[in-house]
Amino acid sequence: MTDNQLYILDARKLENEKVFGYWYNKMPPQRREKIDRFRFEKDKRLSLGAGILLYTALSREEVKKISIRCGEYGKPYLTDNKDVFFNISHSGSVAVCAVSSRPVGVDVEELRHFDERLKSYVYSADELGKDRSDSRCTRLWTIKESVMKYFGTGISLGAKKIHISFGDAISVSCDGFDTAGLFISEYAYMTAAISVCSEFANFDVAPEFIDPASEQCRQVKRV
Repeated sequence: MTDNQLYILDARKLENEKVFGYWYNKMPPQRREKIDRFRFEKDKRLSLGAGILLYTALSREEVKKISIRCGEYGKPYLTDNKDVFFNISHSGSVAVCAVSSRPVGVDVEELRHFDERLKSYVYSADELGKDRSDSRCTRLWTIKESVMKYFGTGISLGAKKIHISFGDAISVSCDGFDTAGLFISEYAYMTAAISVCSEFANFDVAPEFIDPASEQCRQVKRV
């Protein structure tokens, strides 16, 4: 397989009912059930977008049998393939999927507002530095979240237990976890910040944008 690939999808493309229906019908029952549980159409589109990226990625990695389970804190994994790892995330109108030959965590977050109380709760003074803008706080959050998702703990780990240092490269430490050999790769799409936590110094230099309405994407092999 390709060592690493980051896929990005703009879920607004799924506002077209025909495009939405086409892809919804291609999803396995588990994903359709998840989509159906959402009340708002925006959330349904995001969930479908994540599904499109996941099954497109696994198809391209030639994963023949797809059996997905979730760990104790909800991180999904393939039960029958030990050589392919993935992680998905969505926020606002953006869905992302990271695929790797090693464990991986990915998070995307649309630019959001952080009030001073929240900033003090999740970030240290050193992490914030002089820049306390919403842009920096959103960036910091995606880094911390990608680390949580790498370890499969979710927010149960606690953002304040993850410590970020900026230098020539981003370094992270985490109370109770060994982060030696982990790297953070950052990306941006529109106003969204994206972070990948992986065992590769340069995760993916050329993320792939998937357009669910394009003929090229439509011809992806169904898995």
